[in-house]
Amino acid sequence: MKKWLFLVSTLFLLASCGNEQSITTLVDPVPNQVIPSESEGISLKLLQHEFAEPPTHIETKVINANADAFEIGPFYHIEVLKDDLWYILTYSDAVFLRDPQFRDGGMVLEGHQEIQQTFSVEKLGISLPVGTYRLVKTVLQHDPYHEVTVAVPFTVQ
Repeated sequence: MKKWLFLVSTLFLLASCGNEQSITTLVDPVPNQVIPSESEGISLKLLQHEFAEPPTHIETKVINANADAFEIGPFYHIEVLKDDLWYILTYSDAVFLRDPQFRDGGMVLEGHQEIQQTFSVEKLGISLPVGTYRLVKTVLQHDPYHEVTVAVPFTVQ
């Protein structure tokens, strides 16, 4: 019995020492491994690229250098770099139930306009452990309809 108790307590101690946070991702890497920070006149900039602690919010600036307007919303997604490949982080779909406005569209980003947005990692119900990530943003154009996707990497140290 003492050996069993010792073994269980040792395993518990070893498990609790692994203080590393874990995040879940989709099984397969994203098909588009290269996403620029500027595409078709749309640019994404982060106000901070390195975080000493897991960020709860990420401040961004989206710039439309085109004459035409695009549709923009508060939705972003995060990808993590694992084994030199980007993977999408997963989180609960309840995020969309709690905030029905959390989508790609909803506001107009006029031509030659920039908009600042605050993306809340905290609202996703996740915490980002040490690693390299990229924040991915999609804006929509209606005539002709197409999507423009841009991304910027950042690190949590």
